[in-house]
Amino acid sequence: MAATGSVDRDGFALDFVRQGSGIPMLILGPPRYYQRVFPVDLGSTFDIVFANLRLFVPAPPAFDVSTLSRATYSDDIEAVRRAAGLVRPVVVGHSITGLLALEYARRHPESTRGVVVIAAPPAGVAELSEHWGSFFEQDAGADRRAAHARNVVTRGMPTSIRTGQDIVDQYVANGAFYWFDPTFDATPLWEGVEPRYPAFLQLNGDLYGHYQLEPVEVPVFLALGRYDYAVPYLLWDDERKKRIGRLHYELYERSGHTPPYEEPQRFAADLIAWAESL
Repeated sequence: MAATGSVDRDGFALDFVRQGSGIPMLILGPPRYYQRVFPVDLGSTFDIVFANLRLFVPAPPAFDVSTLSRATYSDDIEAVRRAAGLVRPVVVGHSITGLLALEYARRHPESTRGVVVIAAPPAGVAELSEHWGSFFEQDAGADRRAAHARNVVTRGMPTSIRTGQDIVDQYVANGAFYWFDPTFDATPLWEGVEPRYPAFLQLNGDLYGHYQLEPVEVPVFLALGRYDYAVPYLLWDDERKKRIGRLHYELYERSGHTPPYEEPQRFAADLIAWAESL
């Protein structure tokens, strides 16, 4: 039976869910989504806390999201870690939250056993946007291109992004960019989960628009998908990998943006072996 809790941070109710036993692990992001994404078998090796972020919970009335900083998110993560009683957990971040995990480890190395970075960009959104579409044009086969064209029409690509639901709808319509199987429909994964558009806009703009990868003291497990066209694995070149001194790297040949879901058995085995070696 999973245990639940919540931490109040400036009026944001950061909920968390705890399950499993073993090595402490803190997975950043909406619990409902990531409980569906990560292999269930991890609970036999890890004491997992799925910890929500301000990106996915309602803001209090009149809250100014421009006041959020990288330190804010790190302090939030630390508050949840303390509330859950996790001692030196492995901190896990997927996509943009991978950068939040790295920042937390940079600020709190004494509280971090290691960091798992899954499909996160090694540079800011401004640079990443320059590559959006280019790897797809160079690499995608005819079947993937055809699937993308169908998805855009049949799944209702938003004409503009103004709400959290628009973010989800765009993600689902762009499934050929995110999944090894270009026909995969991620809608069920998002059921009951609503991104908060103002916070996402601020995170991808002011906080990480022009980000450059910074060194961290703790070990890092980097998991990338070969068919991730949103965050191409080629962006993590040798120079960028060298900025992380204690790096373990895995490329998943039958995955896109979400290896834990697409190759759960291999991902779980790799992650367990790495964590047990720390």
